Amino acid sequence: MTDALPIHLRFASTDPEVVNDRLGQIYPGVDIRTPGDEPVFAFRQEVDGDADLALGRFQFGGYGRARLVLEDRVTVARRRSGTYNWDVDGRRGTDLVVIQPQEDYRAVLEGLTIDSVNLSLSALAETARTVYGDERLQVAFDDPRPVSPGQESYWNATHDFVRQALTDPEIASVPLLRADLLRRMAVATLEVFPLAGDPRARRVSVAARQAGYTRAVEFLHAALSLPITLEDVARHAAMSTIELTRTFRSHAGTTPGAYLRGLRLAAAHRDLLRGDPGAGDTVAAIAVRWGFAYPGDFARRHRAAYGENPGHTLRH
Repeated sequence: MTDALPIHLRFASTDPEVVNDRLGQIYPGVDIRTPGDEPVFAFRQEVDGDADLALGRFQFGGYGRARLVLEDRVTVARRRSGTYNWDVDGRRGTDLVVIQPQEDYRAVLEGLTIDSVNLSLSALAETARTVYGDERLQVAFDDPRPVSPGQESYWNATHDFVRQALTDPEIASVPLLRADLLRRMAVATLEVFPLAGDPRARRVSVAARQAGYTRAVEFLHAALSLPITLEDVARHAAMSTIELTRTFRSHAGTTPGAYLRGLRLAAAHRDLLRGDPGAGDTVAAIAVRWGFAYPGDFARRHRAAYGENPGHTLRH
């Protein structure tokens, strides 16, 4: 899970030196240069997220070259418009790319708008070890390019969903929701780019699966109000996320995520029953408190479970 403070940055400049200095605070050693006779230089930057997951949009007007070497994070970048020719340790491409620590990244940019995702190496590794059930797994990618066009589309769709959420201050301010977005983006990155080795989910016995299910349920009830993710539950249950999901389907007929949402919906319902609109309690505030970012979705789930709109429950 993540309890880092949220980031919401906006920056623009027409001075290459100022841009290099600003970007150097995020990417140590970055260097963006334009030819001496290039008259146009304009740069705009937007960053939202936190220390574990930060999504950026960079707009670069003019022609130039960029170079950087990462230290403690993995960056994924995709072109939205313009020209983008990148080289990562001799492997080349023009669109979606993953850059790992200590790799030599160089790019030629022209009229470029690019989306980037920064994942802390520690958060990505923790997710990978839980997803694949291997506590010794070291995250490394065999190639900076996606494994297939279909997987690239999956990454793009996940990115767009996460970006929309992180740019909403009400959502970004809730650690519970940021933790879920971090998991989504980390899993998409692990699945879309070719991991070194061949991680496989652990096989567990029936007895071990039952014990793991019991530990998971106890943990979900105890940590209900915390920004826990599927990885946190799996780690506590000593299972991979794949085995955890299989276990919940066989024991509870649902997924761990759906089970957790049910518990949180029940907690939100209790708060609605105890709430006082005259004292400032609102349906939206109660919903966000329990991890429901979208009022319409919360209202639909509440009606399905309790037969009435949450506003009616709060007023009575």
